[in-house]
Amino acid sequence: MRNGSAIVLAAALLFLPTDMLSPARAAAESPDFQKCMDAVDLGAFKMTQWTACYEAELKRQDRELNATYQKIQKAAAPDLKQALTKGQRAWIAYRDAWCSYEELTPVAPGGSVNKAACLLDLTKTQIDRLKNSSID
Repeated sequence: MRNGSAIVLAAALLFLPTDMLSPARAAAESPDFQKCMDAVDLGAFKMTQWTACYEAELKRQDRELNATYQKIQKAAAPDLKQALTKGQRAWIAYRDAWCSYEELTPVAPGGSVNKAACLLDLTKTQIDRLKNSSID
């Protein structure tokens, strides 16, 4: 049965979109991110290269997150400022803990790539959440 399971898994993978098999699947990131991912040498230290691409994009997205947060914080009433600060601190703790978990899971590509991709994905989601909560 073990071999049968492997065959079923292999067959299922054939029907996945190719972007689902790539660590770049989180991706409608910046052109710089896509350029970095396109330049990865799949034969040499690809995990390190993928991680570096994700970390560079995370820095760009963190700047966007901070700018969005500051804009909302400045415009908010005092009671909303407190709630926003509390929520953002809780979200950061959640993001970091969840992505540390994803780093340890046995899911390909694995390790630091999983953590960096998770951090990027959750950060982009939070940027969208903050932008959608803005009362402009």
